[in-house]
Amino acid sequence: MATSSHLFPQALHMIPTSQPSKKLGFSSFLSCAPSMNPPRLSVSRLSLNHSVSKSSISLDAKARREVLVRAEGEGEAEEAVDEGNVEEVVEAKSARKARVKLGDVMGILNHKAIEVSEKVRPVPEIRTGDIVEIKLEVPENRRRLSIYKGIVMSRQNAGIHTTIRIRRIIAGIGVEIVFPIYSPNIKEIKVVSHRKVRRARLYYLRDKLPRLSTFK
Repeated sequence: MATSSHLFPQALHMIPTSQPSKKLGFSSFLSCAPSMNPPRLSVSRLSLNHSVSKSSISLDAKARREVLVRAEGEGEAEEAVDEGNVEEVVEAKSARKARVKLGDVMGILNHKAIEVSEKVRPVPEIRTGDIVEIKLEVPENRRRLSIYKGIVMSRQNAGIHTTIRIRRIIAGIGVEIVFPIYSPNIKEIKVVSHRKVRRARLYYLRDKLPRLSTFK
């Protein structure tokens, strides 16, 4: 019995005490393992959420860039269309007729009046120095024609109001008469002969001999 009592404590002393600790460590590790998993899961979830947010931000940035590019493209297209419309409007404005001024209107009216008068009674080409014969209708109670013959001293061009000055010696006195060649009272103008002269106005005939202004 004495030997068994001595051996039991020795046997107890010989049994390694580290095994329970290993079991306890393994059990503690196992017990702690479930408690450690949730942080890893939460970290992975956070990383996933962060990556998803980054991808969504990048997608939003790309979408915004595409929208901006589209908006710029549409703005350029609208500007090009507006420029085309402006060019068309400018061309349409330039195609309008020029405004006629008051002086041009009077010139047009004079030209039309001359055309109408020449259709009724043609007017020959009259120059300074020509000897002409004019048949003038005198508006009296009894209408009659008066014939005037003389040399053209000058011509004043004024459209429908063009006039000629005729000189002739009557009863030894020089007579000068101004006739509007487009007057409706003149029924006929006939050029008897042409004379070559150097001046446009023959006012010097007033001081010359009467024979230069005498005609049969």
